[in-house]
Amino acid sequence: MSTKKELEQLFSEITNVAIFATDENRVVCEWNSACENLYGYSKDEAIGETLESLIVPVHLKDLFVCEFEEAYKSDKPLSALEVEYRRKDNAMVLVNANTIFVNEGKKRKFYAFTIDVKTMHTSSSLSDAINPQTADKEKLIVISFDKSNRINAFNTFAEELTGYRKNDVLGKDFVATFVPENYQEKIRNDIKGIANDRRSRLSFDFPIICRNGDKKVVKWEKSLKSKKADEEIVLLIGVDSKGDEKLEYLANYDSLTDLPNKNLLIEKMQTSMNKAVKLDENMVTLFLNLDNFKTINQTFGYNFGDKLLQAVSERMCSKLRDYDTVARFSGDEFVLVFDNIVDDLAAGSLANRVSALFDDSFKLEGHELFLSVNMGLSFFPSHGNDVKTLIKHANLAMIKSKEDKSVKFQIFKQSMNDDITNRIALETSLKKAIHNGEFFVEYQPQVDARSQKIVGAEALVRWNHPDLKTIPPLDFIPIAEDTGMILEIGEIVLKKAITQAKAWHDAGYTDMKMSVNVSSIQLLQSNLLTVIDDILEETGFNPEYLELELTESALMQNVEFATTILRSFKDKGIKIAIDDFGTGYSSFGYLSKLPLDCLKIDQSFVRKLNNSKNDRIIVSAINAMAHSLGLGTVVEGVEEKSQYEYLKNEGCDVIQGYYFSKPVDAATFEKLLENGINLDNQEHEHFDFEKEEELKSYTKALKHAF
Repeated sequence: MSTKKELEQLFSEITNVAIFATDENRVVCEWNSACENLYGYSKDEAIGETLESLIVPVHLKDLFVCEFEEAYKSDKPLSALEVEYRRKDNAMVLVNANTIFVNEGKKRKFYAFTIDVKTMHTSSSLSDAINPQTADKEKLIVISFDKSNRINAFNTFAEELTGYRKNDVLGKDFVATFVPENYQEKIRNDIKGIANDRRSRLSFDFPIICRNGDKKVVKWEKSLKSKKADEEIVLLIGVDSKGDEKLEYLANYDSLTDLPNKNLLIEKMQTSMNKAVKLDENMVTLFLNLDNFKTINQTFGYNFGDKLLQAVSERMCSKLRDYDTVARFSGDEFVLVFDNIVDDLAAGSLANRVSALFDDSFKLEGHELFLSVNMGLSFFPSHGNDVKTLIKHANLAMIKSKEDKSVKFQIFKQSMNDDITNRIALETSLKKAIHNGEFFVEYQPQVDARSQKIVGAEALVRWNHPDLKTIPPLDFIPIAEDTGMILEIGEIVLKKAITQAKAWHDAGYTDMKMSVNVSSIQLLQSNLLTVIDDILEETGFNPEYLELELTESALMQNVEFATTILRSFKDKGIKIAIDDFGTGYSSFGYLSKLPLDCLKIDQSFVRKLNNSKNDRIIVSAINAMAHSLGLGTVVEGVEEKSQYEYLKNEGCDVIQGYYFSKPVDAATFEKLLENGINLDNQEHEHFDFEKEEELKSYTKALKHAF
């Protein structure tokens, strides 16, 4: 019997399977009686119409056409595919479909054999859905379990593939036994979706853990649900990848996080790009880097860092959309791929969603850490037509986001290619600058609000480049952070500032305090106390007149660890101040836990002090709260007499800003100490906020670097 006659006989004899056929343009040419019953269209109504106009949901038409064309070109049949089709009355019906392509002379037809999944779901036994002997012969994994995920069926091929015997796994939790930890939350949610009829199958493929610890790639082809004796039962049917499963896993998945690696990422991106071309859509590549992860490794050890990477991977996998790709690119870098993106606004919404995943802390081994991320986005096709270019451009945008923390992510621009060239040149110069001693320190007076007497100085780093003259801190501090050179630069500043403070004390100014900024990387390095102890011992400076300024973000990365370190400083008599206070975390509960001495009220509240009632209220509230906790206050960015008068009347302790003096070299500062600040004869300078990027102090640069 010819293939055509066999199919004609199937059409006439089979009444419980809805069978239809189309040509290469998806135009229906066969439609049996079971199709009429299932979909509601008569044969006359269906013949000559396209599938997308008949039974494909409206919102999936473009995707259906794209996937049909791909399957048609590859001549690849699909088995056990569960899809949702639209009936004539617009009701949706979930069907289990098997498809083949049949050559009839020079023409090729597409045949689909579809069964209402509800019929299968309500069968008395899931064993009716698939023959065990057939499953073993066809190399199919068949596992079923109850609503508590306890395994109650495990076929011979599943034993062969996993190394477990049936009796070893019966009654065990499927997810806990076979699913890598990073995927467990997501798989449990997917299984709940199947049990509640919200999802027809597992939404993506994932590796499983075998008895010997190896991980093997499984493609889950079918997920069915049945009710037997009022108990939910879920049946999973999957196939192992061809070839050596262990090699397949190692070739495509990252062994630490179980996420797709570069190889599989490239494959997934290429597939997404092909779909984007056919559907005339955008694809977005997001490059994500964990901020200061090297410091975490150095502080807590690499085993802790590995566990943190696993926790990050698990959170991203479990919270993002089913069809998003999350891959580990290298080290602390991840690449995410988003399909079906309409415009920049939609891409920004997804990027914000990724950023929000890091709003909550990570709790590991008794430590609580807040992680910040840097993200860059590139669009296909506008930013590149190949995988390598898209990843490169997303990476460049990520690097740019490190430099400007006022936004959560950056979208690639062509100008970033020039920026990265400049960055590389600056990084090279920075290494030479440390070796050649090109860094120097300027000092800005801190003035008692009542007496107008200088009571302290803030040390601010400057770089005197031999060719470019003075380079703004905002241009080099982020690079120093990324490369770890901030440790050497920070030590240079500490030594210069403490040495200078000791000289002023020896000159008779024994009550003057020296404030030095400390970055999060310096704070978390294990030997910072030793570094400061050595400098104090070498200079003989009294530690009670040294104040370390830290940003809120530096402290909140790991509150417990920071508290321990700060207490060790306090035991030495060193003072601790929070810089830029009021611009960071909305919860001030940590203030009572940390051993602090002072809050520095950020200059952003001072700029509009004369015109903004809200800013005046905020400044007054922070000042009152600090005093109630026994803390002093320093107000930054004071430029005008009216600002100074208001802050003095509100009881603020110390004023810092251009109203009294800009940052100056040590010799000029010493003259201010000798003569005092004569406000009547002084021509006041103003901080030019239009050039803020060029003039920001070390404090502000550090804030942006975190």
